[in-house]
Amino acid sequence: MKRKMIFILLMSIICSPSLLPFAAFAADSPAFQLTADKQKLKAGETVTIRMDGKHIKDMYAYEAKFTYDPKKLELLESKSQMKGFSVSPIKKDQEITIAHTKIGNIAGEEGDVFIGTLKFKAKTNEAAAIKWEAMKVVDSHLQSLTYTLDKKVLIAAAAAISFTDIKGHWAEDSIMEAASKGMIAGYPDGSFLPNGSITRTQFAVILSRALQLQEQSSLTFTDAKKIPEWAKPEVAKAVKAGLIQGYEDHSFRGDQTITRAEMAAIAARSLKIQESDGTQINFADNSSIPSWAKEWVEIVAQKGIMQGRGGNRFVPGEHATRAEATVIVLRLLETNQAL
Repeated sequence: MKRKMIFILLMSIICSPSLLPFAAFAADSPAFQLTADKQKLKAGETVTIRMDGKHIKDMYAYEAKFTYDPKKLELLESKSQMKGFSVSPIKKDQEITIAHTKIGNIAGEEGDVFIGTLKFKAKTNEAAAIKWEAMKVVDSHLQSLTYTLDKKVLIAAAAAISFTDIKGHWAEDSIMEAASKGMIAGYPDGSFLPNGSITRTQFAVILSRALQLQEQSSLTFTDAKKIPEWAKPEVAKAVKAGLIQGYEDHSFRGDQTITRAEMAAIAARSLKIQESDGTQINFADNSSIPSWAKEWVEIVAQKGIMQGRGGNRFVPGEHATRAEATVIVLRLLETNQAL
């Protein structure tokens, strides 16, 4: 009986007309983000779509509407991160509606909120899209607002992945894992060049894709025009997130090969922790590590993200390889998930 009453309450909330629809937001108004844990998908594989809200104010219940192509994707489950009660997803043609409510006389969610997830399985090897169309938010006084959204994630078709030059390489498995997640790609001739150097632009792109960064900033570097068009959005996201910076002359030098010290700094910044002062580094060449990089090197070393090379030397000024960059980003993701 109690479960039935909760269900009736939830349906009465989400079926009631909104007081006011919103299509745009002020700076401090609620905003919503949609991200996917994969960028490419094969038939039979699954993808988890995450819903987040920022600047949320007293969200007691919600109703979220999505569109997708049911010929390409199958909804497996939906989960809310809020305590309370959810109704089963309502599916109609290309639309999915999910709803959830808290229970009892309590306040709604506030601030930055992990709202919930949707899990889909690919039916075909074709590209697909999932779009968050609208979000109705109900407060603890049962007053509601509906936000018209245009949040979309695009899932590309995953082609068969193979590289001609990684067989037997120490990073072979990591390279294949990163490629399957859409983080990296090879060259037109089918090679990956695992021992080749990697540029600042290339590393920024890999990290942005891996972390699924969303917010961009305008690129005001004096040499921004030299950054390839395909890379600019991802570089802009990495800059906005504060992961990579320019030089004192306001240049970015994107085609410059990245050093291990620079890579350590970028990787450590993405962890968003400041618990080191650089005094606990135990590499044989500590004296060669620049003062600005010591705390970053200490963090990535302590977290197991970066290691030394032969003779326990960190070699901060040497160029990082494409294989090293791939492994470092994968370790970074594992560390982020554990924090």
